[in-house]
Amino acid sequence: MSAPEQTIDIQNDALRVFNILQSGGIAIIPASVGYGIVATDPDALQRVFVTKQRQPHKKHAMIGSYALHRKLHVLPPRETGMVHLLTVDLDLPLGVIAPFREDHPIIQKLGKEILQRSSVDGTLSMLVNGGKFQEELSRLATEAGLPLMGSSANLTGKGTKSTVEDIEPEIREAADIIINYGRQRYSSPRPSSTMFNFKDMKLMRFGACFDVIRDVFWRFYGIRLPDDPGREVLFSGHLDANANVYN
Repeated sequence: MSAPEQTIDIQNDALRVFNILQSGGIAIIPASVGYGIVATDPDALQRVFVTKQRQPHKKHAMIGSYALHRKLHVLPPRETGMVHLLTVDLDLPLGVIAPFREDHPIIQKLGKEILQRSSVDGTLSMLVNGGKFQEELSRLATEAGLPLMGSSANLTGKGTKSTVEDIEPEIREAADIIINYGRQRYSSPRPSSTMFNFKDMKLMRFGACFDVIRDVFWRFYGIRLPDDPGREVLFSGHLDANANVYN
């Protein structure tokens, strides 16, 4: 028996998700680096923290775009150029960690408690260039002046999922809507995003497209990043799993 036909309508699906998020809901959404669980409402974000069984040192990231990154992050010219090269010129997904404008209206909407749970040492992490669905949802949230926050759709420590079917039942049950676009693009050798701290110029997590990103840092900037030891040795990809980390 052949599988039932499915269609993808990014604009309509993103709008359906956004309407639910605006009403205080939670969504599981596709990104090129794996499925994420997102919310815009502080109470909904708190429910995500509880459901994922997150420890205090685990932080939410902003689900964004290059345009939003430029609005919120504050970086010197060279580092600004690095992000553009990686995410725009070379079309790579990247978790950008950088200082941010705390007085920006979108940041102010987070509230003090959620901001504390979403920032480390004056930096905010943002997934930039995570795929067309993320870009459209981020556009809707940005136009409405709302912070779109989230993390990987999995129990803490269990790894980013490349398919909805692999997401733990309790995580799926917490979502008011799930957009299932099948297996996501960057599932091997690692799902989830490579994360780089542009404040300290330090790699924080091995993730999708790391071999390409590593080559870019060396080829264009003379910066040598470490070798990825592989998931068997370092499952989470975090270089310091016990430090305050975004996920």
